[in-house]
Amino acid sequence: MFSRMRADFSASAAIAGLIALVATYSGPVLIVVQAAQAGHLSHSLLSTWIWAVSIGAGALGLWLSVRHKMPVIGAWSTPGVALLISGLAHYPFSDVIGCYLVVAIIIAVVGLSGLFGRLIQYLPAHLLSAMIAGVLFEFCAGIFQSLQSAPAVVLPVIVAYVVCRRIIPRYAVALALLTGVIAAMSGTNFTVRGLDLSIVRPELTVPSASPEALIGLGLPLLLLALTQYATSIHVLRNAGYDISPRSVVGVSGLMSIPLSLFGNSGINPAAIVGAMCASSECHENPQRRYISGVVCGIGYLCIGTFGASIIALFARLPEGLTTTLAGLALLGTFVSSLSSSLANESHRESSVITFAVTVSGMSFLGLGSALWGLVAGVVFSLALSRRHPASPAKQSAVGAPEKGTPNTGLSERT
Repeated sequence: MFSRMRADFSASAAIAGLIALVATYSGPVLIVVQAAQAGHLSHSLLSTWIWAVSIGAGALGLWLSVRHKMPVIGAWSTPGVALLISGLAHYPFSDVIGCYLVVAIIIAVVGLSGLFGRLIQYLPAHLLSAMIAGVLFEFCAGIFQSLQSAPAVVLPVIVAYVVCRRIIPRYAVALALLTGVIAAMSGTNFTVRGLDLSIVRPELTVPSASPEALIGLGLPLLLLALTQYATSIHVLRNAGYDISPRSVVGVSGLMSIPLSLFGNSGINPAAIVGAMCASSECHENPQRRYISGVVCGIGYLCIGTFGASIIALFARLPEGLTTTLAGLALLGTFVSSLSSSLANESHRESSVITFAVTVSGMSFLGLGSALWGLVAGVVFSLALSRRHPASPAKQSAVGAPEKGTPNTGLSERT
């Protein structure tokens, strides 16, 4: 196994994994901190929480990447954590842990039983593509928002990316990252004063059951998790990888069960940064892109070992650097997802509705705009359908391109 990994190793795939790691921690971790502050959690509980989500995401990405030889980036439910900013103000932390545990068990059962694989067959691919495009739009627009706020750092990155896309496109993102770091070093404080890199001692929380918490928090968490699994699987399949929903969802649920007692809100393959590593920007050979998942997974495990104390290192990166890099790396996926969603003329209106609702950022009943965008697209399709819905075998399913839809598989850029 290790000899195969050494042979498949490439600098571009390793850098893609590192960029995915930085992109994950530069934003979503701040939501974890905000949620912990809302629940008045102690520093030890915050460290344990970050340890749990990092170890879980790292183990999931490593296992699936090595096992299936495809670039799977582990992650945790960022919208799920965002729900806790208000949820921890209403429910005790032990009730929250109880919700985590119940949701993880349900996910494991749904995944291992094969039920999830049958459920996502009814999710139309064009609406999922529109939802992905809607989510990615914010990242791509962030390039120019960062340009306004930090032009000295962002402008050289954009110039380097454009030039390298012309000359050596495979390393465009990597060289843009290097350019950004060089441009930012003069004005960024990289000292390690005040950092306590002690190893985390995980603190277990005994779960408690609350019907109110299970309905008000557990149900939205479950729906969000199912949507994220479907999206991440669709991204991998759209990149040409034959991923098994049973393996992905079942393993994720099983790993989440014990870690939920330490604050893990649920782990799943990343869709956004995962798309970045599943593209040709990572490596031109699809069989060697899994190295990005291995590198990112190892990074997760290292960061999780030191818990919250290591997060201060990420806070010292320039504010607009990771935002710009993520946006540049995701431009190709945004274009291909939007093109795929609009390829079939009969589905364009519903796809646009899904895209618009997702971009709006609306939140209702504790659920985010991505889920409501998918719901709106389905409702719109049913309301304006001139004929009865086709049988499930004829419907456009996740991973099965529609007739007339161009194959955007391995030629995708993210």
